[in-house]
Amino acid sequence: MNYWNPYLETLPGERFDQIELSYFRGMLSFAKENSALYREKLRGIEAEDIRSLDDVKKIPFTEKEEMRKYQEIEPFPYGGLLGSDIEKVTTFRQTSGTTGKPIYVPETYESWQWRIEAWCHILYMAGFRPRHRVFLPFGYNVYVAFWEAHFASEKVGCELVPGGALDTRGRIHKILEIRANGMMNTPTYGLHIAEEAKSMGIDPASLGIERMLCAGEPMPPATRKRLEELYQCHVFDHIGGTEPCAWAGMCEAKDGMHIIEPFFLVEILDRETLQKEVDEGEIGVAVVTPLGRRSFPLIRFNTKDLVIKGKNSCSCGRTSKKIKEVVGRTDDLRKVRGVLFSPKTVEEVIRKEFQEVEEFEIIVERRGLMDVITLRTEPNAQLPVSSIEQTKARLKESLKIATNLSFNVIMEPPGSLPRYTLKAKRFKDLREA
Repeated sequence: MNYWNPYLETLPGERFDQIELSYFRGMLSFAKENSALYREKLRGIEAEDIRSLDDVKKIPFTEKEEMRKYQEIEPFPYGGLLGSDIEKVTTFRQTSGTTGKPIYVPETYESWQWRIEAWCHILYMAGFRPRHRVFLPFGYNVYVAFWEAHFASEKVGCELVPGGALDTRGRIHKILEIRANGMMNTPTYGLHIAEEAKSMGIDPASLGIERMLCAGEPMPPATRKRLEELYQCHVFDHIGGTEPCAWAGMCEAKDGMHIIEPFFLVEILDRETLQKEVDEGEIGVAVVTPLGRRSFPLIRFNTKDLVIKGKNSCSCGRTSKKIKEVVGRTDDLRKVRGVLFSPKTVEEVIRKEFQEVEEFEIIVERRGLMDVITLRTEPNAQLPVSSIEQTKARLKESLKIATNLSFNVIMEPPGSLPRYTLKAKRFKDLREA
């Protein structure tokens, strides 16, 4: 069977629209009645006012800052974000807190099972099946994605092996010991495991990983290709977040990501006004409404994720809408010397053209009236010292073409740049310090 839910995954597009409109109206009514945030926010707006998906744009966005504000009221610790009786909450999760105080997310048993079901679609699209022994190389703590991956793997029928208490070398030994053939990780940590394996005299391809599912940070096509070459496996991407849940994933066609319809209503809106849907191939901001989770109602959540809108057809036969690629976050785009700059462009250049570069870091600072952008790179051990200056010159030229910016390129000693287990922090804008 190619689909986790053959009926839902092959519905005509107009049926998705009808179902999502109905679910949206139901969620709006529920949120107004049960959430202090939406009781106030949606005052004067009724479900009957939403007669079409275009009418959804009448509803104001939900922003993270207002969620933090309403979290401070009773009942502790969820405050006005809670949509259910607190005694029905069975699971606590929270955001990472990298952009401010964490958002605490309550899940009832029913809401948690809804999240897991959405995740099952993502796993199944990526080809994970009961024959896979999946290694999850993280300590789960209070963050949601690893728990979702764990329970969805079990529901799909995979054998799940948690590797959180081990260091990277210990995880490599465990993968070999138990003959794991699946893995879920950030792209950065997948590259680091491969790097560490090679330092141990182990070819990453010999680890036996057949399928890898990545998330946590944008993964340019060149990074996915490098992972596939290192492990000689299939690598897939997906996108989500603690607040909106995981809402899109890549199928075996590897041509963008399918939105998990009708679990989510996803709008991809123009960056300037956030008022109109962008066309296929254009970059927009993803605004997401989970349509079945009631313990933590969330309506028109501004994810601030920048994505390229994809086509609405796929060789896999799924009929859901698609995004072509995750570009980054609106927070990550910066004006440098008048040029709109995305760190993802640098990663794309390095992973595609510079196999000799193991790790990198981008620093922007202001010296006098001038913005200066520095790329710190770390070569692998195979790069001869005599080739360092030539590599630096090639990097400068390639980055100038790709970004229209001049870079100061520095080669650091092997092993000197930080390695990240979770979300990589390779971009530092010191002008804001």
